[in-house]
Amino acid sequence: MRRRLPSIGALTAFDAAARHLSITRAAAELALTESAVSRQISLLEEQLGVRLFHRIKKRISLTRAGAMYSARVVQTIERIERDTLEVMGHEGDGAVLEVAALPTVGSQWLVPRLVSFYALQPEVTVHVSARSTRFFFSESALDGALYFGAPDWAGARTDYLFDEVLLPVGSPSLLEGEVSLRPETVVRRRLLHLMTRPEAWRRWCDTAGLGNVNVMRGPRFEVQSMLISAACAGMGVALLPRFLIGDQLRSGKLKVLSNLPVRSEGAYYFAYPEEKATDPTLTNFRAWLQDQCEAFRRRAGAGSEPGVPGLSSLPRRARRGVRSGLAG
Repeated sequence: MRRRLPSIGALTAFDAAARHLSITRAAAELALTESAVSRQISLLEEQLGVRLFHRIKKRISLTRAGAMYSARVVQTIERIERDTLEVMGHEGDGAVLEVAALPTVGSQWLVPRLVSFYALQPEVTVHVSARSTRFFFSESALDGALYFGAPDWAGARTDYLFDEVLLPVGSPSLLEGEVSLRPETVVRRRLLHLMTRPEAWRRWCDTAGLGNVNVMRGPRFEVQSMLISAACAGMGVALLPRFLIGDQLRSGKLKVLSNLPVRSEGAYYFAYPEEKATDPTLTNFRAWLQDQCEAFRRRAGAGSEPGVPGLSSLPRRARRGVRSGLAG
C-alpha cells in the first residue's frame, strides 16, 4: 500500500509559515516566492484533507489542527536533520549521543572532561547543546540532560551527580585591603542573584546567623555565566561554586570574600528517557559520568578540587552543611 507521506518541500514550507505566521517571511527564509510557499501549503492541506491555517486577507493563523501538526512537523524535521548530519559526519559508523547541559556547567565542567570519555569510547561522538529549562524528551532528539534541581523529571529517570556548595565572591576591590570580610560586611555590599537560586542569599544569611537582612535587593541574572561576569566587573557579591570560577580565581579577577559556604537547595542530576535506560551507549556514558562525579566529590571534600574548601578549614556550622551535602 502506498504511504501517505507529504513531500519535504511541503513540510518545510508549512513549518516556516507556522513559525513566522507569515507567508512573506517564510518565503524569504526558504528563498522561494510567496506563491510557491502558498502552493506547497495548499497541496499539503489538500493531501491531509484538513485546513492548517485561517486566512484573513494577508494574515494567517494556525487552526487547532495546524498547531498540533506543526509541533509534530518540527520534531520530524529536526530528527531528519540530525540523522542527515550524523550520516554525513560518520558515514554510518559509530554511535552518537545527543546531550543537553546547563550553559555554564556544560562549558566549564562537562565539556573539559569529555576527552577522558573519548579515550574510553573513541567510536562514540557526543554532541552537547545548551538547555536552561526542562523539556519533554518525547518532543526532542536528546538522549540525556545535565540539569540542576530536584530528582524528578516527567517521563525520565535521573542519576544523582553532585551537590552545589556556594561561596560569596566578588572583585578584589570589594575586600578594601582585607584578607576576608565578616558576613555582616558581605551582605552590606550589593547582592547579585541567579534567577534559578532565589533563596541562595537567604540560606547563606541563615547559615551566618544573620537576621533582618533584605536579601532580595540587587540585580538578577538568568544564567551563571552572566552572574560571573557581573561579579568580575565589580558590580557586587555573588554566591558561586568554586568549580565554575577556577579561571577567575587563579587570574585574580575574583576573590572569595568569606569562607562561609552554603549548600544549594537542589543538586545536579543527569536525566534520560525511560525507554533508553538499557541503551548500551547511553549506559556507558552514564557509568563514565558517575566515575567523574565520584572523583569530583572526593577531591572537593578534600579541598583539592575547586568545588568547596577543605572541611577542616571551615567553621563548624558550615562543616556540617558541607558534609551533609557531599554525602547526598
